[in-house]
Amino acid sequence: MDWNYVKSFLAIAETGSLDNASQKLRISTTTVFRHIHALEKETGSRLFDRVRGQYQLTDAGVEMMSPARQIMNSFDTIDAKVSGRDQSPSGLVRITAPTSFSYFLLPDYFARFHVEYPDIQLELMTSNQEFNMTQRYADIAIRVAQNPPEHLVGHEVRALSWGIYGTESDAATDDLSTLFARTFIGACGTLHSHPVFKWLETRCRETKQHQCDDLVAMAHLARAGNGLACLPTDLAIPGLKLLAPLSDIASNKLWVLTHPDLRHIERIKQSMRWISKSLRSEPRLSQAV
Repeated sequence: MDWNYVKSFLAIAETGSLDNASQKLRISTTTVFRHIHALEKETGSRLFDRVRGQYQLTDAGVEMMSPARQIMNSFDTIDAKVSGRDQSPSGLVRITAPTSFSYFLLPDYFARFHVEYPDIQLELMTSNQEFNMTQRYADIAIRVAQNPPEHLVGHEVRALSWGIYGTESDAATDDLSTLFARTFIGACGTLHSHPVFKWLETRCRETKQHQCDDLVAMAHLARAGNGLACLPTDLAIPGLKLLAPLSDIASNKLWVLTHPDLRHIERIKQSMRWISKSLRSEPRLSQAV
């Protein structure tokens, strides 16, 4: 039985509503409702009746109270035993990040981080897919998304703008109409459905010599002189020059996130704070023609 389900059950039993329970647990009402639905499915019993807008325990819910409190007391005991370990900035922190950040930014960050926090060991998992944070496959997620998953907490660090990039020899003009007459690297696979490449498709249908399904590879193709590329600022690798910003394309949002149960652990908190500050002030993520 997931202890988050039990926490939500007790919060509703104590407060009488989804809204009050969500405020107490600092999670969304949707998440609380999902927890209760899953717990009722798992136990095979309806645990609450809704009476005049309030959640009241059913007979099965009343019977559930005692074992639920025992479960929470057990977790409180475990928390007390390990709290000393969690209050010091030491131990392992697992970070998952997209390939662009893992290749071009995080190696420098890790080296500087180790000087300031020598007792924290960082583990990097490079992936553009969401890891299961609930099962502790990762402690911190660096993610590019318009909205983060609702089961994670954190903050938006900065916006990542799009632009047209090429080599230094491509930089003769920044006029868009002239640029669109040049050869572009097109997108294929799942990348083809991204709004920026649909936008590009309407402007230069006949000028794509090569296509690619990965932005990192596209950046390297552009640097090698295979054509211009539409890229976000995190893919502006050395050797590429911004030829024109794409102000009509919505910027990506960069987030640093963790699971709610991990955010107060000192090593997680300090690592998130340090990474967020580094990314927020990173000049390589700012556009400069």
